[in-house]
Amino acid sequence: MTAQASERIVLDGRPRQLFADPLYRLRKRCRLDLRNPYSFSTGNYRGYVGTWEIRDRRLYLVHLCWDGWGGSNSEVPISDELRQRLLRAAAASDFPIHAHWFTAIMRIAIGRRLVCNHRGWSHWYESERVVRLRAGDVVRDRVVDMRAILEWWLQRNPEASDRLSSSNPDPRGPLTWFDNEDDDWETDWWPPDYVRRP
Repeated sequence: MTAQASERIVLDGRPRQLFADPLYRLRKRCRLDLRNPYSFSTGNYRGYVGTWEIRDRRLYLVHLCWDGWGGSNSEVPISDELRQRLLRAAAASDFPIHAHWFTAIMRIAIGRRLVCNHRGWSHWYESERVVRLRAGDVVRDRVVDMRAILEWWLQRNPEASDRLSSSNPDPRGPLTWFDNEDDDWETDWWPPDYVRRP
C-alpha cells in the first residue's frame, strides 16, 4: 500500500493536512468521478485534492484541484464541466460548498511528523486535531497529544521500538522518527489558483 496524498484544510490562515475524504459519500451516491483523466498516481487514488475550511462550526469545500502527477508534479484546476457536475451533485451554486453530506471524524495533522508509515494516512504527528461532524456541522472538536500516545504505547511494547531504527530489516519497512526537524511538514501547501481570504 502507498501513503496517500492528504486533503488540505485551512486552520488559522495556513494549510494543514487533512486525513479524511469528505467527498467520498457524495461521489459514491452521485456516481461522480473526480479523478484527473490525464494522469494517475498510486499516491492519490482519489485523483484530486480538496481544500476545506471550518467556518462558524460548519465544514466547507472551498477549492478543488486535480492531482497533476503527470509530469508537472503539481496540482491543476479541475475542468469547468466537472466543476458544474460537482456543484449539481452538492446542490450548490458555487464554492464554498457546505459539506451537508459528511458525517464522520476528521483528523488534522499539527506539528512535526513523528512516525512515517507508507500505508494510507497512517503517519503520526506531534498532535492531531480530531473533529467529529454530523451533516457537515461540527459536534466535537479536540486536540489529541499523539506524542504521549506513541510514548505510552512504546513503553508497553518495547520490542516495537526497534522498528524506529532505519537499520531494522523488518520487511514492512522501518518507522522513522523525525524528532529533530524544526518546522512543520508542508506548511505552505496552497493550490495554484486558490485565492486566500484576508
